[in-house]
Amino acid sequence: MAYLVFFLCPSHVVDTGAATFKIGEGVYVYVGSCGAACLKRVDRHLRRPAVRRWHVDYLNCVGLYAVVVPVEEREAARRLAERCPYVPGFGSTDDPDAPSHLFRCSLAEALSYIGLTT
Repeated sequence: MAYLVFFLCPSHVVDTGAATFKIGEGVYVYVGSCGAACLKRVDRHLRRPAVRRWHVDYLNCVGLYAVVVPVEEREAARRLAERCPYVPGFGSTDDPDAPSHLFRCSLAEALSYIGLTT
């Protein structure tokens, strides 16, 4: 299973120390893997932790909401990459087949594109 966390972002630059990413204004969805600690991970992303561990922790955005979907993380990212604008290389260092795990799209679009609604 995967989780989708939605953020409202202003235009800004994310600097993780290892990489820099340009974020335009809009609603973005971050795709992650929903393992045993799924709820803790989603909560971490929504509340912007003090200690930064993942790319998503560096976003200067407001967490909106999250959903857990019955699709694997890599498959969800692949499907969204086919239809949504994305931030190249963001959050996908452990998924070399995906160009990103951060996409600019709404909840309705994301659910439709990964095949959960029509």
